[in-house]
Amino acid sequence: MRLGLQEPSSALLLYHQGMISLRQLQYLVAAADAGSVNGAARALEVSQPVVSRSLHNLERDYHVALFHLSGRRLALTDAGRAVVASARIALGALEDVERTALHGGLRAELVVATTPTNGALLSPIVTEFVKCRPETSLRLTRADDIDEVCSLVDRGEADLGFGDVVDCVSAAKLCVQPLWEVSVVLVSPVGTDLPSAVSLHRLAKEPLVLPRSSSGRRRLIDNLLTVAAGEPPTPALVTDERAAWISSAQQGVGSFLSYRVVAETLPGVELRSLDPPHHVGIGFAYRPGSLSNEGEELMRLARSCPTLTDRDGIAAVGGTPD
Repeated sequence: MRLGLQEPSSALLLYHQGMISLRQLQYLVAAADAGSVNGAARALEVSQPVVSRSLHNLERDYHVALFHLSGRRLALTDAGRAVVASARIALGALEDVERTALHGGLRAELVVATTPTNGALLSPIVTEFVKCRPETSLRLTRADDIDEVCSLVDRGEADLGFGDVVDCVSAAKLCVQPLWEVSVVLVSPVGTDLPSAVSLHRLAKEPLVLPRSSSGRRRLIDNLLTVAAGEPPTPALVTDERAAWISSAQQGVGSFLSYRVVAETLPGVELRSLDPPHHVGIGFAYRPGSLSNEGEELMRLARSCPTLTDRDGIAAVGGTPD
C-alpha cells in the first residue's frame, strides 16, 4: 500500500498549501522509526486514524510520496528519507529553543534525583522551595537506589542527588553536603515477638522485606548483618517498591528497615530501635563547579526546614557548601 500520490522529481518540496504542523513532523518521524502507522500511534499514544490522516494530508499538500510498503513494513522513499531527515533537524531545533528558554532566565529548572524513601524526607522541603521560588521549575527524578542517584548526577541528568549519599562510595567523585543524621528503625507487623531494641544478630534471623540483591541499599544491609551475625539476612520478600514494604509489614509478611522520621507516621505497624543504634547520613550530592543558585537555595531550605529538624530521630550536621 502506498500512502503517497506520486514521486517528485527531487527531494525539494516545491508546492504547498499551508504550513507543516509540529504534530505532523512528530507523526512522520514516529512512523519512520516504527515502520508502521500503528506503531507510530502507539508510541505517541494517539489513535491510528489520526496518524494515517496526518501523513496522507502531508503527502497530498506537498505532492510527495513519503512511504512505500516493503513486505509488511512501511519504508521511506528517497524523498521520504530527505524529508524525515529535515523533520528530525526541525524537531531538534524546537527542543533547543525550549531548553534555551528554560535555562536562559525565562524559567529555570532544577532536577533532583532521589529514592522513594528519601523522597519522603524531601517532601516538606519541596513545598517550601515552590513557595519561595515560583519562577523555578523543580523536577524530581526517581532512582531505585542511592547508587543510581549518584550516577544520574555524575552523568549530568540531575543537578542534585538527595539521600544517604554521605557515606556512599558512588558519591566519591561528587561534592557532598551533609544535612542530617537519621536513626534507622525496624518496621514490623503488629504483635511481632521482638524486644523494643533489636540486636543485629537477632535481626539477621528475622524474615525481612529487602531490596533486590544488586542494589546499593541491599548491599549495605547484607554487609551490616553479616558482620554482626556472621550470616546474611533472611528475605521474606524481595522488592524495590516502598509501597510493597509497607503493605508487607501491615499484612504480617515481614519486617523492613527504614528511617524513624519516615516510618513513625505509618499505620498498622510497630517500630523498634536497633541495638546498637544505627544512623545514616543524609545530604545532597552535586558535580564539582555545577551548583546553581537554585540548588543552593534548596539546600538552605533543607538545613532550616522546621518540619524535619524539630522531629525525633533526626539530627542536623554539616555546614554550608563549598
